[in-house]
Amino acid sequence: MIAHFFLRLALFWLLLTSSSCFATTVIWHRSPLDFGSFRYVYDIELLRLALEKTRPSHGDYQLQAIPPASFARMLHSLRNNTYPNMLLEISYDKKLEDSGELTYINFPVELGIIGYRVCFVNPTVKEKVGQVKTLDELRQFTMGQGVGWADIAILRHNGFQVREVSNYTSLFKMVAGGRFDLLCRGVNELMMEYQQYKEIGNLTYDESFALVYRMPRFFYLSKTNEAIKLRVEEGLKMAYADGSLQMLWRQHNLQSIEFTQLFKRKIFFLDNPLIADLPRDYEQYFYDPLARHPQANSVEASSAP
Repeated sequence: MIAHFFLRLALFWLLLTSSSCFATTVIWHRSPLDFGSFRYVYDIELLRLALEKTRPSHGDYQLQAIPPASFARMLHSLRNNTYPNMLLEISYDKKLEDSGELTYINFPVELGIIGYRVCFVNPTVKEKVGQVKTLDELRQFTMGQGVGWADIAILRHNGFQVREVSNYTSLFKMVAGGRFDLLCRGVNELMMEYQQYKEIGNLTYDESFALVYRMPRFFYLSKTNEAIKLRVEEGLKMAYADGSLQMLWRQHNLQSIEFTQLFKRKIFFLDNPLIADLPRDYEQYFYDPLARHPQANSVEASSAP
């Protein structure tokens, strides 16, 4: 009887510890701000891939979307750990770490492609923009960007006039209506955004130039969530090593990149002051779309005015 009791106790303890070791981990992520938007789908699927790669070693998981919110509100939630294990993909900025509340996973979410920028253009100046040959000529045109976007500091550092707009959808309406001249987006974003908002009257895009600057985007999270940081970083690197990450990336990005026809454009390189002190080991994961087209137009480097 005693032996039977201890056997049952041992089995119960084994089940209990097994359940706790593989308890489901809830991970929170951002939601698109607009119904029908394709924004962030790749980021969420990339997160899912990393978690799947680590399921055997770290157990089950559940992805949950936070309620739609502005970037400022999401950043506030991240700093306060309102949603434990929340990850928010943000372009690198040292100021985010200076508060001591946040950390990031050292893997560029979009393999650096977001730093290749092509622009929606005010239709009344499209022809004039198409004739630009130098950065000084391009600086004559005003830029629109979303509040909180890293591009604002980059563009201003390189001598551009930038207007900040709080509402994402309004950016497309304002460039089409001539409130500013250019709205520059990643080469992996322009095609889907044009298809989504092309019903806006006069919405059009430039086909003559592209801006290029190093702008790595990382998954940021609260420093209190170290376990999920280690898990996701491990999963991302596993997926990159076996090629499944690159396959996912191509599914979500390659068509739009080809749509922009970078190799036919003038390329202007800009400096990004936000990453001046950032170690460049992340660049080993970068994808260079211009390397596929050695016939690409000559490029012009920029120095801040």
